Amino acid sequence: MLSSFKNIFDNTYIQTAGLLALIFSPFADAIGGSLYWILSGFLFILFLFGLYDELKTQKKFNNEIIHIPIVIKVDGGTNIKYVLNMLLKEIGKITLRNNYELDLKKYHSIDIYDYIYEYIGDIYDFDRLMSFIRIIKYDLYKLEKKLDGRVKFHLAYYKKPSIGFIIGTLFRTEGLFIYQNNDAKNTFEQIADIKDRRYKENRMESIRYTIKESIIDTNINEILIIINSASHLVNYNALSLNNFVNTVTITLNSNGTIPYEDDWVEYASEIYSIINKLQTRYSKFTIAHAMPEALSIILGMALENYWDISITQYEAGEYKFIYNMKQIIYY
Repeated sequence: MLSSFKNIFDNTYIQTAGLLALIFSPFADAIGGSLYWILSGFLFILFLFGLYDELKTQKKFNNEIIHIPIVIKVDGGTNIKYVLNMLLKEIGKITLRNNYELDLKKYHSIDIYDYIYEYIGDIYDFDRLMSFIRIIKYDLYKLEKKLDGRVKFHLAYYKKPSIGFIIGTLFRTEGLFIYQNNDAKNTFEQIADIKDRRYKENRMESIRYTIKESIIDTNINEILIIINSASHLVNYNALSLNNFVNTVTITLNSNGTIPYEDDWVEYASEIYSIINKLQTRYSKFTIAHAMPEALSIILGMALENYWDISITQYEAGEYKFIYNMKQIIYY
């Protein structure tokens, strides 16, 4: 019961009642008579209303879904606090609360700045990268446990799509909004609301992508997967890609990148379905990609760490190996 009253004096109505009492108390004798009792009654009613308002707010906040902004930054880009503030604005539109950051501190002792992460170091140092990802995983686990699973994460990640695959493995089937950086507007747009495992649905046909296979040797169990899902294409002339005998190219049908207003889960699901069909014929994959970060996150959620999939990073005209999905181990 005492915990319900620990923040009571932060309530606006109770603070107002206290302030008025402080102002008028020196004049109590001068006021006297019925006016004194009217003022006292008004202040008492204001106090009771504040008490009711505070208990109602606490009860609601302790039972509703808690929205948590998460910002993950790798290799430069927009100021991380600027991105955090954009996520808070989006959360405010959902919760209809103007001071959600303060409410999280007040009612749950949650500091949103504990959930902004910036990786500083060599992205090819997998041990260091995996340690960074494990820290995030543990923080999210503790938070979900503290809130009894009543949490909806709002994730903004930038700016290496290759790292997006491993970030996707942090999350599972529900409770996640994913945002994509809109460079033209310097904003982050919500492109997916993860509520279920729809991103792993097998699609019988591909609508949003064109698939082109180049199979030279059916006895080889390895294949290169080229994913073109951005305004620019994969560099086919890279020497690092010429070593592959068998190739499948997945190219976005529409010009440019995926529209921000579309449901990006549908796009990720199509790519996943293509890879899922390929794994019946091949056991080893390498992905060379041109795609937005948010799409790679959803693909990482779908692919997880079960298949032998090498992720590459485009640098200096070549596609360099950065990690294999099977290397991702949390425990």
